[in-house]
Amino acid sequence: MFQKEVREFIWAFFLLSLGGLLLHLRIHPPANSLFNWIPAVFGAVNAFLLPFLFNNRTTVPWAYLITWGTVAIGTVGMSYYSIVNWSFPITVKAVLMYSTLADILILFAKVFLAHKILRFYWPDAVNMERGRGCLE
Repeated sequence: MFQKEVREFIWAFFLLSLGGLLLHLRIHPPANSLFNWIPAVFGAVNAFLLPFLFNNRTTVPWAYLITWGTVAIGTVGMSYYSIVNWSFPITVKAVLMYSTLADILILFAKVFLAHKILRFYWPDAVNMERGRGCLE
């Protein structure tokens, strides 16, 4: 199904995305608020669409850009959630233990996996995006 050289990276990306989606569905059920649909939709796209885009040489640049976009939106959203719901004095311990910093750091792991997959396809993917063949 997935190419052997990047199979593990794509599976790791899928598992991180699925874990994030399930975490969001548990903490912020979409049935409770329309606002909760945003992380659910982004999580579903990351878990069920991007692994297939990462497996195709011509769509891997788009998957990489979508990954960066969803990580940026997720970082802003989780930071906003932490700020709005903050009820502790600001200390190092409070930031590390009671904010969404840990979740944001886990989210950024997807960027490194996406970059590794992109670098596997790099010469062919860049040339195909520019309209040239692999050997030109």
